[in-house]
Amino acid sequence: MCELPKGATALDQIKPGLIIDNIFSQKGKFGMYGSPTDVRVKKISSSSSANDNTAIYQASFTALTPAMRESDRKSYISASIVGDGLFLLVTTSTATRYKKIESSLKKVANSFSGKWR
Repeated sequence: MCELPKGATALDQIKPGLIIDNIFSQKGKFGMYGSPTDVRVKKISSSSSANDNTAIYQASFTALTPAMRESDRKSYISASIVGDGLFLLVTTSTATRYKKIESSLKKVANSFSGKWR
């Protein structure tokens, strides 16, 4: 979870940089051994109905493993606004396994929404 920028109430007002900073920076999920490189994020779907303010992003990046080896990864990221917070669910795999489990990753990402508010 991260705080929304002041005045932001919809995902269309959120810049992808906020998501990148919170997941791919050194303080983010994949930054324990250094900030990921070659980060590419694109929005693939969104819903901004009264009950559901959710977007799905697809990302690819290179992260460092505990052995300091580079690991190419692909992921789906679900973003949902609840109150004054942006909740992010990240489903990921190595790039080599991605095609085999992509449908499962996408299914999990699509299951995350603000409908439970």
